[in-house]
Amino acid sequence: MKNIYLTLTFILGCFVACAPDRDNDFNLSPAPSAPQFTAKVLEADSNRVVVTSLSDDNFQLLWDLPGGNPKTSNQKMDTILYTDIGEYTITLFVSKTDGSGTVSASQKITILRDAPLVCSPKLALLTGCSSAGKCWTFSTAAGAVKVGPTYGDFSWYTSPVNGLQDAQYDDHYCFTFLHFVFQNKNSGQSVNPWNGYAAEDYNPGVSEFQFLEGTGMEGRDQIIIPDDQFMGTWDTDNVMDVISLTETELVIRATYAHKMVCLLLKDGLNTHL
Repeated sequence: MKNIYLTLTFILGCFVACAPDRDNDFNLSPAPSAPQFTAKVLEADSNRVVVTSLSDDNFQLLWDLPGGNPKTSNQKMDTILYTDIGEYTITLFVSKTDGSGTVSASQKITILRDAPLVCSPKLALLTGCSSAGKCWTFSTAAGAVKVGPTYGDFSWYTSPVNGLQDAQYDDHYCFTFLHFVFQNKNSGQSVNPWNGYAAEDYNPGVSEFQFLEGTGMEGRDQIIIPDDQFMGTWDTDNVMDVISLTETELVIRATYAHKMVCLLLKDGLNTHL
């Protein structure tokens, strides 16, 4: 969790019987110019749009992408999926490095067709391709969670058999193919690693996911969920490489957190949650 501390100092001045001196006004920076960006529909897939910021003089940016998946992004370049035909507004907000303010610019894009609902074999393993979806939960075997200093090194920690908390074993991570819905059904509590790994009341809500083939490290497939969501442990990154995926086992590795998580499908979870 990032804590931002902002100190504001206010000075009260008393000016008596003084005419305003326009020559001594503050020299404010000129109003910042609107950011520049491109939004291009992919020729190979007309339901995906690549957005690219062309502004370099900013320290922070945010895309507002209503109707897209994801709905927001803070990446300089990102690929957005639009599943339904229609016109959509894309807005880029940037905060200027010179402190002159935050500005925005918008463009409209047109999606000419609904995305074909073709459930690939890999998506079938992940989601079941049915309206009920498919849910995954922690393995009780050793190595359900592994942590290490680098992407391929898990020397820091390996969980033992039944080594996680009850509040982790009753968490279910559910994927539905229709509309690419992701839901962390945590039974009301999640384990907070920033508070001594205590189980706390928490409602993650419902969001969406992306499944990208071959875009991860070493050409692995990726599961991407919004950055306010998590899968496995709360401090796992929202961009995850798929190490293995079968009908009953899913192993993911966080791209930046250097953590590997093993999840299993349990009988009935895809129909009773």
